[in-house]
Amino acid sequence: MQSDAEIIQRILQGDIEGYRELIQRYQHMIYVFIYKMVNNRSDAEDLTQEVFVKAYEKLSTFRGDSQFSSWLHTLARNKTIDFIRRRKFHDSDEQLAYVPSQVRDESPQESLMNKETRREIEEAFALLSDSYREVIVLRCTHEYPFEKIAALLGIAESTARVRYLRARQELAKLLSRKEGGLVHELPGI
Repeated sequence: MQSDAEIIQRILQGDIEGYRELIQRYQHMIYVFIYKMVNNRSDAEDLTQEVFVKAYEKLSTFRGDSQFSSWLHTLARNKTIDFIRRRKFHDSDEQLAYVPSQVRDESPQESLMNKETRREIEEAFALLSDSYREVIVLRCTHEYPFEKIAALLGIAESTARVRYLRARQELAKLLSRKEGGLVHELPGI
């Protein structure tokens, strides 16, 4: 398998097929990142496409100082934050990656409770600031170490850790305000 740098060289020399390889390599990662930020499939698909179009247009500016995946993540992050700023966050029935999975043989009452739990977690997640939401997504969904989160966001590692801690505390506070409190539903909170 060719390295990203080798594929980028091919693309810059006019090999369009090389760009298809990069898309196949990173499309799922970028889609999941964006989806966890906007919580809407259609918007995530559109934004993912826009990120790859922009990456293609800006590929000649990629200097190779960082990994291509980090550069692509930065484009995705900026595009997603711009989108969120332009438009209010919309709720979705889609399950967050860290929401506990449903039990297979659950009763209708348990199923309704699980759906309600997911909805409450999604609502609390939507109330987080962009900076808190993106750190939670990178840490909980992508399981990135704080060092990589810091590099992607252009912040100090200690800042990434503090944002993560504060985001968890904020989620805990939002969820505990609900009747019965859902704090126990999220790992590490």
